[in-house]
Amino acid sequence: MGAEAARIDVQLDNVSKRFGREWVIKQLSVHYSSGSIYGIQGRNGSGKSTLLRMLAGQLSPSRGQVSYTVDGQSIGVRDVYRLVSWTGPYLEIIEELTVAESLAFHFGLKPLLAELTIEGVLDRIELRDYRMRSLQDCSSGMRQRVLLATALYADTPMLLLDEPTVTLDAAAAKWFAGELKRYAPGRLTVVASNDPRDLASCTTVLTL
Repeated sequence: MGAEAARIDVQLDNVSKRFGREWVIKQLSVHYSSGSIYGIQGRNGSGKSTLLRMLAGQLSPSRGQVSYTVDGQSIGVRDVYRLVSWTGPYLEIIEELTVAESLAFHFGLKPLLAELTIEGVLDRIELRDYRMRSLQDCSSGMRQRVLLATALYADTPMLLLDEPTVTLDAAAAKWFAGELKRYAPGRLTVVASNDPRDLASCTTVLTL
């Protein structure tokens, strides 16, 4: 399902999430639709990453309901993973893989945008000269660009980004802003961060 062809809507109704005895999110109602970039901000532990994981269908709310529609048709949470590409600083990577191998592995799981190739992605993330370097030997900024690539360039209608510039320098953060501007249109994009650079492109920002 192409990112441009499919319109996805996500509705949260009175959603709350509890871990043990602690309520991280309480009675949140919000609607997300394709064609906009949404921001989520809040102090550490306020539930930013938790909310992203619920949007991705990886976590179920303790109370309330999260519902999804694609082109007006309701879908179950078990099918949401097909529609989502996302990344965050806590995601594990296979460090023994080279940059090129890691991209090939990820885009074997989620299709690459039709206009791109692996070689084209290496150019876009400015790592062609490092294509054979293992991720364990890459800098944190290089690794982050690889992770961002697996989300930005996947052919999915929903794009979820958790702290996208966390390890990027100023030049790389500017690169990310340009790539987001190019590849977010037509998708449902949610960015969770407290960095103003990450939220600059957001049409609305939710504070948890």
